[in-house]
Amino acid sequence: MTEVERWAVFERAVDGGPAVVEFRHESGEGAYVESFTDADRQMLRFMPDLEGSWHYTLAGEAHSFVCTPPTTRGPVRRVGSGLRWADCTPYHPLTTTWFGSADNWSEACRALAASPFSRVRLRALPSMLDRLDAQVQDLLAVEVGAEILIPAGDAAVIRELVNRLAAYRNVTWCLDAAGDVRALAELIAECDSSRHLISVHAAVDPGVPWLTHLSVPLENLRGVSALRRDYGKPVHVDACGYEGDGSTPATSLTGQEMLTRIWEGTVRGAHVAHGEWYVDRDGGPWSGGGARPTGVVAQRLRLLREVLDELPDGVEPIDDYRDAPTLAVPGSYYLQYLGEHRFPERTFSLPAGTYQVEVLDVWNHSVRRTHQTVGDTLTVRLPGTQYQAIQIRRTT
Repeated sequence: MTEVERWAVFERAVDGGPAVVEFRHESGEGAYVESFTDADRQMLRFMPDLEGSWHYTLAGEAHSFVCTPPTTRGPVRRVGSGLRWADCTPYHPLTTTWFGSADNWSEACRALAASPFSRVRLRALPSMLDRLDAQVQDLLAVEVGAEILIPAGDAAVIRELVNRLAAYRNVTWCLDAAGDVRALAELIAECDSSRHLISVHAAVDPGVPWLTHLSVPLENLRGVSALRRDYGKPVHVDACGYEGDGSTPATSLTGQEMLTRIWEGTVRGAHVAHGEWYVDRDGGPWSGGGARPTGVVAQRLRLLREVLDELPDGVEPIDDYRDAPTLAVPGSYYLQYLGEHRFPERTFSLPAGTYQVEVLDVWNHSVRRTHQTVGDTLTVRLPGTQYQAIQIRRTT
């Protein structure tokens, strides 16, 4: 009998014309999947999310397969104002933007696999769905997520896109804010049996229940705090600007400005996308479909990647230190970003105990680590330079 791992892709060809198939689990749970056109044939793809036997009927014949235990964390789900993998572990993506075609894709995919980025924004072009399909598969092979930016347009094209890609666990959806986005979002939800995250870029009302999270353009990342408070949803800042030398204000940020925007928004509790736009680089600007990121920010984000990978479960933004954004599990973990301020020291109110204290030089990618025992306050000495962060972990 055919075996498919939980959250992997079950795929098969369909004889004849388009088909709608119901997959039914032994528990009674079910899902409907539509076929899509691939070259000159019809194909079905389905992502099983329950282990055990699945049954379906195709062309009047009964079929089945067995879903086996997973070896991955599955797709991403919304849990309150945060995101988690389907196995319930916290999800902290580091995203970049790559809006290109296929010319530089092989090199770009290798660059992504070697980078600190765990997620990339791609644009769906109606005439190139097969290329997008191949790109998503390439990203799945290197465990990189794919946010698909879908232009408002023909519902038939969107149906074909979702039927083709929804079985991949690394996919999330983002609609361009044009046209009847509610109808298009409902169409995506209807076709997507995998229940992937869905948002609308720059939505007029991001609080509507059919959007799982916010996707916002934002230059002043202090606004993240108000968005989290007002809407109670995960916040993706999918456009905060581009490091580069482009001809517009948005595409000509310095490396320091780009890096501090990403850190500022992240420590305020958002997921902030990186962008790069150096015009004369080989292959063109990275975010315009270039072969590799060549700016300074992509490499300096490795420190943030290390921090995100070690964040404790339950970390949330707190308001205790109003002059600097702070993530915390109160009493046991603190991450504070100081940005352009050149503080000589910072004092924290902490329960008595021993703490590991790290002063992170975000720009120079260096870490100064000490252990300190405190009674009720801890004062951290700083170098008095910009782009510092403080990470504190309780060890006793």
